[in-house]
Amino acid sequence: MDWGVDGVRYALKNKRILVIVDTLRFSTAVVTAIAKGFTIYPASDSTVGKTAADRLGAELAGKPGESKYTISPNSYLDAANSDKKSIVLPSPNGSACSELVGEGDIAFIGCLLNALAVAQYCHRFAQEKHRAITIIAAGEQRAVDTGERIVYERKEAYRVFAVEDYLAAGAIISYMESSKSAEAQACELSFVAARERLLELLLRSFSGRYLVENGLENDVRHAAQLNSYDVIPMIHDGKITGLNE
Repeated sequence: MDWGVDGVRYALKNKRILVIVDTLRFSTAVVTAIAKGFTIYPASDSTVGKTAADRLGAELAGKPGESKYTISPNSYLDAANSDKKSIVLPSPNGSACSELVGEGDIAFIGCLLNALAVAQYCHRFAQEKHRAITIIAAGEQRAVDTGERIVYERKEAYRVFAVEDYLAAGAIISYMESSKSAEAQACELSFVAARERLLELLLRSFSGRYLVENGLENDVRHAAQLNSYDVIPMIHDGKITGLNE
């Protein structure tokens, strides 16, 4: 169990199998989109994303309320028959972690939605390849409560604990039968203790409160659904597709 881009770099250097978890909302959006037949290209910011979209002929995800496709998982729920199946998805946390995955690396996307599926597959795969697994909680930009609303400090170095990522990482860990580090066990125990309160805790998190304030409570409610998808998004060649696609 590790955190953010530094954790990704360390795990890749040590040839670990990665599962990247950014619950609100990158991982949840990716899992939902992959379930609906999309291909996702991660981008750490919209500038990188626009360049990639132009090069790939893909559609750049924008802001909720302004674009058809966004980081909101709900923008993919009713889009199964869409002609545009390739989306560049900017995100300062989950996409930034995913961008670091290179040729020869093995990495997947997980969240509460697909915790069981990704855990079971990675456990079997790790045994076959004789590799260890690192679950990466992406974390979030530092947020402050002004008393009126949630405000994020938009600085790259400000990455802090995100309870929604910790709980989703714990969910994935809980379904693995491997030997586990003390950090992984503590994460698992947090999920087990909170399992019946996932929606409540996600809604009360900084990210959850921010989304509710901005009219996106349904994103949080969707993200809190445990094991509602069996898709396993895999990162390869700079894109994310369902396993074996």
